[in-house]
Amino acid sequence: MLKCKTMSTIKFLYRGKSDTGKLSIRLIHGKDIDRRVSTPIFSKKEYWIKKTTKNDKTVFVHRKLKELTYNTAVIEHKNTLDTFKDLILTKFEVDYNAGIPITQEWLKYVIVEVAPMLDKKEFIKSKELEQNTIKLKEFELGENLLKKNLLSNAVNEMFIKYASNENELKKYKVSEKLLDKFQKHQKQIFKIKDLNQDFADRFMNWAYIDMNYKKSYITGHLKRFRRASVYMYENDELDIIEVSKKLKTFKVFSDVFKNKIVITLNYDELDIIDNTQVTAELEDAKKSILLGCETGLRYSDFNKLNDTNLTNKKGIDCWEFKTQKTDKIVTIPKSKRILYLLNKYGIPNTNYPDNGVKLNEDIKAVCLNAELTEKVQGEKTVSKKINGIKSIRTVTDFYPKCELICTRTFRRSFATNYYGKIDTSLITSITGHTTEQMLRAYINVKDDSNVQRTVQQIDDFHKKRTVVKKLHLQVVGKKASNNN
Repeated sequence: MLKCKTMSTIKFLYRGKSDTGKLSIRLIHGKDIDRRVSTPIFSKKEYWIKKTTKNDKTVFVHRKLKELTYNTAVIEHKNTLDTFKDLILTKFEVDYNAGIPITQEWLKYVIVEVAPMLDKKEFIKSKELEQNTIKLKEFELGENLLKKNLLSNAVNEMFIKYASNENELKKYKVSEKLLDKFQKHQKQIFKIKDLNQDFADRFMNWAYIDMNYKKSYITGHLKRFRRASVYMYENDELDIIEVSKKLKTFKVFSDVFKNKIVITLNYDELDIIDNTQVTAELEDAKKSILLGCETGLRYSDFNKLNDTNLTNKKGIDCWEFKTQKTDKIVTIPKSKRILYLLNKYGIPNTNYPDNGVKLNEDIKAVCLNAELTEKVQGEKTVSKKINGIKSIRTVTDFYPKCELICTRTFRRSFATNYYGKIDTSLITSITGHTTEQMLRAYINVKDDSNVQRTVQQIDDFHKKRTVVKKLHLQVVGKKASNNN
Protein backbone atom coordinates (compact mmCIF):
# COMPACT_ATOMS: atom_id res chain seq x y z
CA MET A 1 0.00 0.00 0.00
CA LEU A 2 1.41 3.42 -0.94
CA LYS A 3 1.94 5.82 1.93
CA CYS A 4 2.27 9.45 0.95
CA LYS A 5 3.22 10.84 4.33
CA THR A 6 6.52 9.03 4.53
CA MET A 7 7.53 9.95 0.97
CA SER A 8 6.35 13.57 0.62
CA THR A 9 8.39 16.61 1.63
CA ILE A 10 8.17 20.38 1.22
CA LYS A 11 11.22 22.64 1.16
CA PHE A 12 11.14 26.45 1.48
CA LEU A 13 13.51 28.43 -0.75
CA TYR A 14 14.60 32.09 -0.62
CA ARG A 15 15.93 33.05 -4.04
CA GLY A 16 15.65 36.85 -4.09
CA LYS A 17 18.63 39.23 -3.96
CA SER A 18 16.75 41.82 -1.88
CA ASP A 19 16.63 41.83 1.92
CA THR A 20 12.93 40.84 1.80
CA GLY A 21 11.01 38.84 -0.77
CA LYS A 22 8.56 36.04 -1.48
CA LEU A 23 9.41 32.45 -0.63
CA SER A 24 9.22 29.61 -3.12
CA ILE A 25 8.32 26.06 -2.14
CA ARG A 26 9.39 22.72 -3.60
CA LEU A 27 7.05 19.69 -3.29
CA ILE A 28 8.80 16.32 -3.68
CA HIS A 29 7.16 12.87 -3.70
CA GLY A 30 9.35 9.91 -4.64
CA LYS A 31 10.97 10.05 -8.06
CA ASP A 32 7.85 11.01 -9.98
CA ILE A 33 6.78 14.34 -8.45
CA ASP A 34 9.02 17.42 -8.09
CA ARG A 35 7.12 20.74 -8.32
CA ARG A 36 8.45 24.24 -7.50
CA VAL A 37 6.35 27.43 -7.42
CA SER A 38 6.36 30.85 -5.78
CA THR A 39 4.18 31.67 -2.75
CA PRO A 40 2.66 34.97 -1.53
CA ILE A 41 4.52 34.61 1.78
CA PHE A 42 7.12 37.30 2.47
CA SER A 43 10.28 36.51 4.40
CA LYS A 44 13.68 37.99 5.14
CA LYS A 45 16.90 36.99 3.45
CA GLU A 46 18.74 37.01 6.78
CA TYR A 47 16.45 34.24 8.07
CA TRP A 48 17.59 31.84 5.36
CA ILE A 49 21.06 32.76 4.15
CA LYS A 50 23.96 32.31 6.49
CA LYS A 51 27.61 33.03 5.91
CA THR A 52 30.17 30.36 6.74
CA THR A 53 33.56 29.10 5.58
CA LYS A 54 34.52 26.05 3.57
CA ASN A 55 38.10 25.22 2.69
CA ASP A 56 39.11 28.59 4.16
CA LYS A 57 36.75 30.37 1.78
CA THR A 58 33.63 32.37 2.59
CA VAL A 59 30.45 30.71 1.31
CA PHE A 60 26.72 31.33 1.72
CA VAL A 61 24.49 28.44 2.78
CA HIS A 62 20.68 28.20 2.63
CA ARG A 63 19.14 27.16 5.96
CA LYS A 64 16.47 24.47 6.27
CA LEU A 65 13.12 25.27 7.90
CA LYS A 66 14.00 23.31 11.04
CA GLU A 67 17.04 25.55 11.54
CA LEU A 68 14.95 28.72 12.01
CA THR A 69 15.15 28.69 15.80
CA TYR A 70 17.71 31.36 16.74
CA ASN A 71 15.34 34.11 17.96
CA THR A 72 11.67 34.68 18.85
CA ALA A 73 10.73 36.43 15.60
CA VAL A 74 12.26 33.68 13.52
CA ILE A 75 10.56 30.95 15.59
CA GLU A 76 7.18 32.64 15.08
CA HIS A 77 7.85 32.79 11.34
CA LYS A 78 8.87 29.12 11.39
CA ASN A 79 5.59 28.16 13.14
CA THR A 80 3.61 29.90 10.42
CA LEU A 81 5.53 28.08 7.71
CA ASP A 82 5.21 24.72 9.50
CA THR A 83 1.43 25.04 9.52
CA PHE A 84 1.43 26.18 5.89
CA LYS A 85 3.50 23.11 4.99
CA ASP A 86 1.20 20.74 6.91
CA LEU A 87 -1.90 22.12 5.19
CA ILE A 88 -0.41 21.60 1.74
CA LEU A 89 0.83 18.08 2.56
CA THR A 90 -2.59 17.14 3.93
CA LYS A 91 -4.29 18.40 0.77
CA PHE A 92 -1.68 16.60 -1.33
CA GLU A 93 -2.26 13.27 0.41
CA VAL A 94 -6.02 13.43 -0.10
CA ASP A 95 -5.83 14.42 -3.77
CA TYR A 96 -2.96 12.05 -4.61
CA ASN A 97 -4.81 9.07 -3.16
CA ALA A 98 -7.89 10.13 -5.07
CA GLY A 99 -5.91 9.86 -8.31
CA ILE A 100 -5.83 13.64 -9.02
CA PRO A 101 -2.76 14.59 -11.11
CA ILE A 102 -0.27 16.60 -9.01
CA THR A 103 0.77 19.22 -11.55
CA GLN A 104 2.38 22.66 -11.30
CA GLU A 105 -1.06 24.19 -11.68
CA TRP A 106 -2.43 22.00 -8.89
CA LEU A 107 0.24 23.29 -6.49
CA LYS A 108 -0.44 26.93 -7.45
CA TYR A 109 -4.17 26.44 -6.84
CA VAL A 110 -3.61 24.82 -3.43
CA ILE A 111 -1.30 27.66 -2.35
CA VAL A 112 -3.94 30.22 -3.31
CA GLU A 113 -6.52 28.20 -1.35
CA VAL A 114 -4.35 27.85 1.77
CA ALA A 115 -2.58 31.26 1.78
CA PRO A 116 -5.55 33.33 3.13
CA MET A 117 -5.23 31.37 6.37
CA LEU A 118 -1.72 32.79 6.76
CA ASP A 119 -2.81 36.39 7.19
CA LYS A 120 0.44 37.73 8.60
CA LYS A 121 0.56 38.09 12.41
CA GLU A 122 -3.13 37.38 12.91
CA PHE A 123 -2.65 33.80 11.79
CA ILE A 124 -1.51 32.49 15.13
CA LYS A 125 -4.39 34.09 17.00
CA SER A 126 -7.05 31.78 18.36
CA LYS A 127 -9.86 32.56 15.92
CA GLU A 128 -7.74 31.83 12.87
CA LEU A 129 -6.33 28.78 14.61
CA GLU A 130 -9.83 27.44 15.22
CA GLN A 131 -10.68 27.82 11.54
CA ASN A 132 -7.49 26.03 10.65
CA THR A 133 -8.31 23.19 13.09
CA ILE A 134 -11.74 22.78 11.49
CA LYS A 135 -10.08 22.67 8.08
CA LEU A 136 -7.69 19.98 9.22
CA LYS A 137 -10.52 17.93 10.70
CA GLU A 138 -12.33 18.14 7.38
CA PHE A 139 -9.20 16.89 5.68
CA GLU A 140 -8.92 14.05 8.19
CA LEU A 141 -12.56 13.11 7.64
CA GLY A 142 -12.06 13.14 3.88
CA GLU A 143 -8.88 11.13 4.26
CA ASN A 144 -10.66 8.52 6.40
CA LEU A 145 -13.51 8.31 3.89
CA LEU A 146 -11.02 7.84 1.08
CA LYS A 147 -9.03 5.24 3.01
CA LYS A 148 -12.16 3.19 3.66
CA ASN A 149 -12.90 3.16 -0.08
CA LEU A 150 -9.42 2.06 -1.17
CA LEU A 151 -9.21 -1.40 -2.73
CA SER A 152 -6.09 -2.12 -0.69
CA ASN A 153 -8.04 -1.38 2.49
CA ALA A 154 -10.72 -3.91 1.46
CA VAL A 155 -8.01 -6.56 1.02
CA ASN A 156 -6.54 -5.61 4.41
CA GLU A 157 -9.93 -6.10 6.06
CA MET A 158 -9.80 -9.74 4.99
CA PHE A 159 -6.73 -10.15 7.21
CA ILE A 160 -9.05 -9.68 10.16
CA LYS A 161 -11.75 -11.96 8.76
CA TYR A 162 -9.27 -14.79 8.16
CA ALA A 163 -7.01 -14.19 11.16
CA SER A 164 -7.64 -17.76 12.36
CA ASN A 165 -7.45 -19.31 8.87
CA GLU A 166 -3.78 -19.42 7.98
CA ASN A 167 -4.26 -20.67 4.41
CA GLU A 168 -6.75 -17.95 3.41
CA LEU A 169 -4.80 -15.28 5.29
CA LYS A 170 -1.67 -16.15 3.32
CA LYS A 171 -3.56 -15.87 0.01
CA TYR A 172 -4.87 -12.39 0.82
CA LYS A 173 -1.44 -11.20 1.93
CA VAL A 174 -0.04 -12.28 -1.45
CA SER A 175 -2.97 -10.52 -3.17
CA GLU A 176 -2.16 -7.31 -1.27
CA LYS A 177 1.47 -7.41 -2.45
CA LEU A 178 0.45 -8.06 -6.04
CA LEU A 179 -2.06 -5.18 -5.94
CA ASP A 180 0.68 -2.89 -4.62
CA LYS A 181 2.94 -3.86 -7.54
CA PHE A 182 0.12 -3.25 -10.01
CA GLN A 183 -0.64 0.18 -8.52
CA LYS A 184 3.01 1.19 -8.78
CA HIS A 185 3.11 0.00 -12.39
CA GLN A 186 -0.07 1.92 -13.24
CA LYS A 187 0.98 4.92 -11.08
CA GLN A 188 -2.50 4.93 -9.62
CA ILE A 189 -4.09 4.03 -6.31
CA PHE A 190 -7.33 2.14 -6.99
CA LYS A 191 -10.56 2.49 -5.08
CA ILE A 192 -13.14 -0.23 -4.55
CA LYS A 193 -15.34 1.51 -7.10
CA ASP A 194 -12.58 1.05 -9.71
CA LEU A 195 -12.95 -2.74 -9.55
CA ASN A 196 -14.79 -3.25 -12.85
CA GLN A 197 -14.18 -4.80 -16.26
CA ASP A 198 -11.62 -2.14 -17.23
CA PHE A 199 -9.61 -2.86 -14.07
CA ALA A 200 -9.85 -6.63 -14.67
CA ASP A 201 -8.66 -6.29 -18.28
CA ARG A 202 -5.72 -4.08 -17.33
CA PHE A 203 -4.77 -6.33 -14.43
CA MET A 204 -4.98 -9.52 -16.54
CA ASN A 205 -2.89 -8.01 -19.35
CA TRP A 206 -0.20 -6.79 -16.94
CA ALA A 207 -0.07 -9.98 -14.85
CA TYR A 208 -0.18 -12.39 -17.81
CA ILE A 209 1.88 -10.57 -20.46
CA ASP A 210 4.29 -8.43 -18.42
CA MET A 211 4.65 -10.53 -15.26
CA ASN A 212 4.25 -13.99 -16.85
CA TYR A 213 1.84 -15.34 -14.20
CA LYS A 214 -0.50 -18.29 -14.86
CA LYS A 215 -4.10 -17.53 -15.79
CA SER A 216 -5.42 -19.52 -12.84
CA TYR A 217 -3.13 -17.59 -10.49
CA ILE A 218 -4.32 -14.23 -11.87
CA THR A 219 -7.97 -15.28 -11.77
CA GLY A 220 -7.60 -16.28 -8.12
CA HIS A 221 -6.36 -12.82 -7.17
CA LEU A 222 -9.13 -11.04 -9.08
CA LYS A 223 -11.72 -13.17 -7.32
CA ARG A 224 -10.17 -12.30 -3.97
CA PHE A 225 -10.31 -8.58 -4.85
CA ARG A 226 -14.00 -9.07 -5.63
CA ARG A 227 -14.72 -11.02 -2.43
CA ALA A 228 -12.94 -8.38 -0.34
CA SER A 229 -14.91 -5.56 -1.99
CA VAL A 230 -18.25 -7.34 -1.56
CA TYR A 231 -17.37 -8.03 2.07
CA MET A 232 -16.63 -4.32 2.68
CA TYR A 233 -19.83 -3.23 0.92
CA GLU A 234 -22.06 -5.70 2.75
CA ASN A 235 -20.61 -4.79 6.16
CA ASP A 236 -20.71 -1.02 5.59
CA GLU A 237 -22.94 0.29 8.40
CA LEU A 238 -22.13 3.95 7.58
CA ASP A 239 -23.12 3.59 3.92
CA ILE A 240 -19.89 5.16 2.64
CA ILE A 241 -18.47 2.35 0.48
CA GLU A 242 -18.98 2.87 -3.25
CA VAL A 243 -18.85 -0.05 -5.69
CA SER A 244 -19.07 -0.46 -9.44
CA LYS A 245 -22.20 -1.89 -11.05
CA LYS A 246 -19.88 -4.42 -12.69
CA LEU A 247 -18.34 -5.60 -9.41
CA LYS A 248 -20.09 -8.98 -9.42
CA THR A 249 -20.15 -9.45 -13.19
CA PHE A 250 -16.73 -8.45 -14.56
CA LYS A 251 -15.22 -11.32 -16.53
CA VAL A 252 -11.93 -13.08 -15.90
CA PHE A 253 -10.03 -15.63 -18.01
CA SER A 254 -12.59 -18.10 -19.38
CA ASP A 255 -10.15 -20.90 -20.26
CA VAL A 256 -8.46 -21.32 -16.88
CA PHE A 257 -9.47 -24.98 -16.52
CA LYS A 258 -9.48 -25.81 -20.22
CA ASN A 259 -5.91 -27.11 -20.35
CA LYS A 260 -5.40 -27.72 -16.63
CA ILE A 261 -2.98 -30.53 -15.87
CA VAL A 262 -3.99 -32.76 -12.97
CA ILE A 263 -1.40 -35.17 -11.58
CA THR A 264 -2.83 -38.25 -9.85
CA LEU A 265 -1.73 -41.68 -8.70
CA ASN A 266 -3.78 -44.62 -9.97
CA TYR A 267 -4.20 -47.85 -8.03
CA ASP A 268 -1.42 -49.64 -9.93
CA GLU A 269 0.99 -46.89 -8.87
CA LEU A 270 -0.36 -46.90 -5.31
CA ASP A 271 0.21 -50.67 -5.16
CA ILE A 272 3.82 -50.13 -6.25
CA ILE A 273 4.28 -47.55 -3.46
CA ASP A 274 2.61 -49.93 -0.98
CA ASN A 275 5.11 -52.67 -1.89
CA THR A 276 8.18 -50.37 -1.92
CA GLN A 277 10.50 -50.41 1.07
CA VAL A 278 11.51 -46.95 2.34
CA THR A 279 13.71 -45.64 5.12
CA ALA A 280 12.26 -44.94 8.56
CA GLU A 281 12.53 -41.22 7.80
CA LEU A 282 10.17 -41.60 4.83
CA GLU A 283 7.72 -44.05 6.43
CA ASP A 284 5.26 -41.34 7.50
CA ALA A 285 5.32 -39.78 4.04
CA LYS A 286 4.54 -43.18 2.50
CA LYS A 287 1.60 -43.64 4.90
CA SER A 288 0.38 -40.16 4.03
CA ILE A 289 0.32 -40.95 0.30
CA LEU A 290 -1.59 -44.21 0.69
CA LEU A 291 -4.09 -43.01 3.28
CA GLY A 292 -4.55 -39.59 1.64
CA CYS A 293 -5.32 -41.09 -1.77
CA GLU A 294 -7.81 -43.49 -0.18
CA THR A 295 -9.68 -41.08 2.11
CA GLY A 296 -9.46 -37.83 0.14
CA LEU A 297 -8.39 -36.07 3.34
CA ARG A 298 -5.81 -33.34 3.68
CA TYR A 299 -2.83 -34.47 5.73
CA SER A 300 -3.79 -31.93 8.44
CA ASP A 301 -6.92 -34.05 9.11
CA PHE A 302 -5.28 -37.47 9.33
CA ASN A 303 -5.06 -37.37 13.12
CA LYS A 304 -8.87 -37.02 13.30
CA LEU A 305 -9.27 -40.66 12.28
CA ASN A 306 -9.42 -41.61 15.95
CA ASP A 307 -11.86 -43.24 18.38
CA THR A 308 -13.18 -39.84 19.54
CA ASN A 309 -14.62 -39.15 16.08
CA LEU A 310 -15.78 -42.72 15.51
CA THR A 311 -19.52 -43.26 15.08
CA ASN A 312 -21.86 -45.88 13.66
CA LYS A 313 -24.45 -45.22 10.99
CA LYS A 314 -26.84 -48.02 10.05
CA GLY A 315 -24.37 -50.64 11.25
CA ILE A 316 -21.35 -49.11 9.49
CA ASP A 317 -18.42 -47.73 11.47
CA CYS A 318 -17.21 -44.37 10.24
CA TRP A 319 -15.38 -41.24 11.32
CA GLU A 320 -17.22 -37.92 11.32
CA PHE A 321 -15.57 -34.56 12.02
CA LYS A 322 -15.03 -31.00 10.79
CA THR A 323 -12.08 -30.44 8.48
CA GLN A 324 -9.41 -28.03 9.64
CA LYS A 325 -9.25 -25.91 6.48
CA THR A 326 -12.91 -25.51 5.49
CA ASP A 327 -14.65 -26.33 8.79
CA LYS A 328 -17.02 -28.65 6.88
CA ILE A 329 -18.30 -31.95 8.29
CA VAL A 330 -17.04 -35.05 6.45
CA THR A 331 -17.90 -38.69 6.94
CA ILE A 332 -15.25 -41.36 6.24
CA PRO A 333 -16.60 -44.94 6.33
CA LYS A 334 -14.29 -47.72 7.52
CA SER A 335 -13.89 -49.52 4.22
CA LYS A 336 -11.86 -52.72 3.94
CA ARG A 337 -9.18 -50.81 2.05
CA ILE A 338 -8.83 -48.20 4.82
CA LEU A 339 -8.77 -50.89 7.51
CA TYR A 340 -6.03 -52.68 5.56
CA LEU A 341 -3.91 -49.50 5.48
CA LEU A 342 -4.52 -48.68 9.16
CA ASN A 343 -3.70 -52.23 10.27
CA LYS A 344 -0.51 -52.25 8.18
CA TYR A 345 0.73 -48.70 8.80
CA GLY A 346 -1.32 -47.04 11.52
CA ILE A 347 -2.26 -43.35 11.45
CA PRO A 348 0.43 -41.27 9.69
CA ASN A 349 2.37 -38.68 11.67
CA THR A 350 1.04 -35.14 11.16
CA ASN A 351 3.89 -33.31 12.85
CA TYR A 352 5.08 -31.91 9.55
CA PRO A 353 5.22 -28.08 9.39
CA ASP A 354 1.90 -26.53 8.35
CA ASN A 355 3.37 -25.12 5.12
CA GLY A 356 3.73 -28.66 3.75
CA VAL A 357 7.22 -28.04 2.34
CA LYS A 358 8.92 -30.90 4.20
CA LEU A 359 6.09 -33.36 3.49
CA ASN A 360 6.15 -32.47 -0.22
CA GLU A 361 9.88 -33.17 -0.30
CA ASP A 362 9.44 -36.53 1.42
CA ILE A 363 6.57 -37.82 -0.73
CA LYS A 364 8.60 -36.99 -3.86
CA ALA A 365 11.42 -39.08 -2.40
CA VAL A 366 8.99 -41.96 -1.73
CA CYS A 367 7.77 -41.87 -5.35
CA LEU A 368 11.37 -41.76 -6.59
CA ASN A 369 12.12 -44.90 -4.53
CA ALA A 370 9.04 -46.48 -6.15
CA GLU A 371 10.62 -45.63 -9.54
CA LEU A 372 7.66 -43.53 -10.71
CA THR A 373 10.01 -41.68 -13.05
CA GLU A 374 8.15 -41.76 -16.36
CA LYS A 375 8.11 -38.25 -17.83
CA VAL A 376 4.66 -36.67 -17.91
CA GLN A 377 3.45 -33.18 -18.61
CA GLY A 378 3.11 -31.10 -15.50
CA GLU A 379 3.91 -27.81 -13.80
CA LYS A 380 6.89 -26.95 -11.62
CA THR A 381 7.89 -23.78 -9.84
CA VAL A 382 11.20 -22.51 -11.19
CA SER A 383 13.33 -19.40 -10.96
CA LYS A 384 13.41 -17.18 -14.04
CA LYS A 385 14.00 -13.53 -14.93
CA ILE A 386 10.93 -11.34 -15.47
CA ASN A 387 11.71 -7.83 -16.73
CA GLY A 388 15.30 -8.35 -15.61
CA ILE A 389 14.31 -9.34 -12.05
CA LYS A 390 14.81 -12.85 -10.66
CA SER A 391 11.31 -14.21 -9.95
CA ILE A 392 9.53 -17.48 -9.15
CA ARG A 393 7.08 -18.74 -11.79
CA THR A 394 5.23 -21.94 -12.70
CA VAL A 395 6.46 -23.56 -15.92
CA THR A 396 4.68 -26.32 -17.87
CA ASP A 397 6.97 -29.01 -19.32
CA PHE A 398 7.64 -32.75 -19.18
CA TYR A 399 9.13 -33.91 -15.87
CA PRO A 400 9.62 -37.23 -14.07
CA LYS A 401 6.28 -37.97 -12.42
CA CYS A 402 7.84 -38.36 -8.97
CA GLU A 403 8.87 -34.68 -9.11
CA LEU A 404 5.25 -33.57 -9.64
CA ILE A 405 3.64 -35.42 -6.73
CA CYS A 406 2.54 -33.17 -3.85
CA THR A 407 -0.01 -33.18 -1.02
CA ARG A 408 -2.66 -31.90 -3.44
CA THR A 409 -2.25 -35.19 -5.34
CA PHE A 410 -3.93 -37.06 -2.45
CA ARG A 411 -7.43 -35.59 -2.80
CA ARG A 412 -7.31 -35.45 -6.60
CA SER A 413 -6.25 -39.10 -6.81
CA PHE A 414 -9.10 -40.13 -4.51
CA ALA A 415 -11.67 -38.18 -6.55
CA THR A 416 -10.27 -39.34 -9.90
CA ASN A 417 -9.91 -43.01 -8.96
CA TYR A 418 -13.47 -43.26 -7.64
CA TYR A 419 -15.23 -40.95 -10.09
CA GLY A 420 -17.69 -43.05 -12.11
CA LYS A 421 -17.23 -46.04 -9.80
CA ILE A 422 -19.16 -44.84 -6.76
CA ASP A 423 -21.92 -42.24 -6.40
CA THR A 424 -20.63 -38.75 -7.07
CA SER A 425 -22.43 -37.49 -3.96
CA LEU A 426 -20.20 -39.76 -1.85
CA ILE A 427 -17.10 -38.21 -3.39
CA THR A 428 -18.29 -34.61 -3.01
CA SER A 429 -19.28 -35.24 0.63
CA ILE A 430 -15.57 -35.82 1.28
CA THR A 431 -13.98 -33.33 -1.13
CA GLY A 432 -16.45 -30.59 -0.17
CA HIS A 433 -17.46 -29.69 -3.76
CA THR A 434 -21.03 -28.41 -4.00
CA THR A 435 -21.79 -29.75 -7.49
CA GLU A 436 -20.55 -32.44 -9.84
CA GLN A 437 -19.48 -29.69 -12.25
CA MET A 438 -17.13 -28.30 -9.59
CA LEU A 439 -15.79 -31.79 -8.90
CA ARG A 440 -15.21 -32.41 -12.62
CA ALA A 441 -13.30 -29.14 -12.92
CA TYR A 442 -11.21 -30.10 -9.87
CA ILE A 443 -10.12 -33.44 -11.35
CA ASN A 444 -10.29 -32.16 -14.97
CA VAL A 445 -12.68 -34.82 -16.28
CA LYS A 446 -13.15 -34.25 -20.01
CA ASP A 447 -16.53 -34.49 -21.73
CA ASP A 448 -15.40 -37.53 -23.72
CA SER A 449 -14.62 -39.29 -20.42
CA ASN A 450 -18.11 -38.56 -19.25
CA VAL A 451 -19.57 -40.01 -22.47
CA GLN A 452 -17.47 -43.13 -22.10
CA ARG A 453 -18.55 -43.47 -18.46
CA THR A 454 -22.22 -43.08 -19.43
CA VAL A 455 -22.05 -45.71 -22.19
CA GLN A 456 -20.24 -48.14 -19.90
CA GLN A 457 -22.83 -47.78 -17.13
CA ILE A 458 -25.74 -48.14 -19.57
CA ASP A 459 -24.16 -51.25 -21.16
CA ASP A 460 -23.45 -52.75 -17.71
CA PHE A 461 -27.05 -52.14 -16.66
CA HIS A 462 -28.49 -53.90 -19.71
CA LYS A 463 -25.97 -56.73 -19.45
CA LYS A 464 -27.02 -57.40 -15.86
CA ARG A 465 -30.70 -57.02 -16.81
CA THR A 466 -30.30 -59.64 -19.59
CA VAL A 467 -28.62 -62.10 -17.20
CA VAL A 468 -31.44 -61.70 -14.68
CA LYS A 469 -34.06 -62.13 -17.42
CA LYS A 470 -32.44 -65.37 -18.67
CA LEU A 471 -32.30 -66.77 -15.16
CA HIS A 472 -35.96 -65.92 -14.67
CA LEU A 473 -36.94 -67.65 -17.93
CA GLN A 474 -34.97 -70.76 -16.99
CA VAL A 475 -36.71 -71.00 -13.62
CA VAL A 476 -40.17 -70.55 -15.19
CA GLY A 477 -39.42 -73.18 -17.85
CA LYS A 478 -38.27 -75.65 -15.26
CA LYS A 479 -41.46 -75.22 -13.24
CA ALA A 480 -43.60 -75.69 -16.35
CA SER A 481 -41.95 -79.06 -17.17
CA ASN A 482 -42.50 -80.30 -13.64
CA ASN A 483 -46.19 -79.51 -13.85
CA ASN A 484 -46.44 -81.78 -16.84
